[in-house]
Amino acid sequence: MPDSNDDLLARLSAQAAVGDQQSNDDILAQLNAEPEPDPLADVEYTGDLPEDSRRELNALQQGFRDRARREAERFRLATDSEYWIAVCFKSREDKERFLRNAGLLAIGDKYMDGYAVARVLGVPMDDQ
Repeated sequence: MPDSNDDLLARLSAQAAVGDQQSNDDILAQLNAEPEPDPLADVEYTGDLPEDSRRELNALQQGFRDRARREAERFRLATDSEYWIAVCFKSREDKERFLRNAGLLAIGDKYMDGYAVARVLGVPMDDQ
């Protein structure tokens, strides 16, 4: 069962005390995430207990299938390592000179949004 917001806030407070920024970022992402849809929200009740139980069970099973599908996509995206590139130079100074001369230093000096880089370099990205 997912943590309640109170549990997440308590963990965030405890980790802030020891300076665990990565965990803080993870908890903040959870707090700001969209809630999971209620699988029973669209169940139409008839007043017949066995029929209503079947409808609830079907809705819950569909909810689990939908969640599994979303989780599979999230896992695929989280573990796909083919979405980034690396560019290397002989020195930090050369790297910074390149970024400055290419107009990219304002975006970052290590990890940059590829779409922002494409905009600065004038590279069209049809799927943005």
